[in-house]
Formats: sequence, C-alpha cells, structure tokens
Amino acid sequence: MRLFGCVCGQFHTTAGAMGMRAGEARVAAPVPFYVIDHPDGVALFDCGLHADVANADDDYRQALQAQGQDVTFGPDDTVARHLERLDIDPGRVRWIVLSHLHFDHAGGLHQVPNATLVVQRREWEAGFDRETARRYFLPRRYFDLGHKVLQVDGEHDLFGDGSVVTIPSHGHTPGHQSLRVRNEQGDHILVGDACYTCEAAETRSFPVFADHDAMNRSLDGLLALRGPDTVMVFGHDPGQWGENALLPAARA
Repeated sequence: MRLFGCVCGQFHTTAGAMGMRAGEARVAAPVPFYVIDHPDGVALFDCGLHADVANADDDYRQALQAQGQDVTFGPDDTVARHLERLDIDPGRVRWIVLSHLHFDHAGGLHQVPNATLVVQRREWEAGFDRETARRYFLPRRYFDLGHKVLQVDGEHDLFGDGSVVTIPSHGHTPGHQSLRVRNEQGDHILVGDACYTCEAAETRSFPVFADHDAMNRSLDGLLALRGPDTVMVFGHDPGQWGENALLPAARA
C-alpha cells in the first residue's frame, strides 16, 4: 500500500486565519488531498477544489476575493491531473473518504465520478439541512452529484485490515472526520480541518463558525493517539509541504 500527498492549489489568507501567531501576515496555505493505493482499490482522503475555481470569473473564487482571500489554482492542480501523474485512472477510484463537505475538500468530486463516498452520517445530514449547511458553509452543488454514499457512524475500517481507519473529529463541521493510515511508510494521522496547522494545535485558535468545545475535544483525542513515530498531518499547514516538508509520503 502506498500513500501520496498532493497539493490542489493554495489559499492566500492571513496567518491568523490559519491559527498561526503571525497575525495579519499573509500566508499561502496548501489545499491537500491524499491518495491511498491499496491492493483492494484506490481511495482518496478528500479531493480538493472544483476545476472551475481556476477561472477568474468563478463565483466562489470571487466571494473569497471579496473577503480579502484568493487561491492559486490551475488546470494542472486538479485531482484528475494529480491522479494521472500517478498513473491512476480517476474513473477507477473506489472510495473517497471526505473529511467534511467544504468546497476545498469535496470540490473535486466531479472529476471522480465512480467512487463511493465515505462520510460521517451527521455530516451528510448537516449538508442537507438548510440552516446547518448555511451556518457551516456546506454548499450542496459540490457534493450532491449522484455518487454512491456510505454513511458511517464513528470509526470505520475502510479495507477491513486496519490500514485505513476513519476517526470522528467533530467540531469544524458537525461530522468532520480524520483518517489514520498505517503502512510501511509509517503511521500517519491525516487530521484534516480538525486542526489547520501545527501552531493551531498549540494556540487552539479555530474558525469563528466552528464548535470550539467540540474541536478541542476532538483535537485532544487525536493527539492522544500519537505514538513515538506517528506523523500528524494538519489540514492546511504551509510548513508540512515543499522542500522542507515534514510529510514523508511522496508528493505528486
């Protein structure tokens, strides 16, 4: 089994928005997703941005710009292009484990049409409840595309061998989940947006829309799972990517 980390564009925002101490300093925060090439099939953990976000006239991109943010994202950064560079046909991806339903985590679903979505039941239900979806910014146009959906409650062993296991980590959204991946490359906990950055794990600075009590409980639970050799891969941490990346998995 192989684990790959891929960057599907970057957010340009303030360090403070990422829970980092530099406040109003601008940072380029990666938008990652992960590819798990298992003998029983290919799985993704999240799938990045929708291809349309690469266009200057995309309404969601314009909404970000109106809030003082932006993205760097081009046609070669999409989930489909990353998979092709790994010699993986997007059409044969078996599973997509969605950490949650935000547009930068579920946006690429349109390029992976045959996969079954694995999502926490409470997250899927939140996405179809108008008021909850509005509060947590869960736009249905990115995730309600007709895929088969496996709704799970709590931990779920994706391949039945303990190598890929979902971990509920609610708070960022009502049904956020993280993922533990164990293979010859080591023990990785893919935190997702249960915590944006290493610094946020210390500052406990979370987005205003989130349930902060639930996020603190979830993060405490994830940190308690660490062993001496466990790598915690945070949701949008600039320091975990690039030439000095802390992520030992290959980058596509």
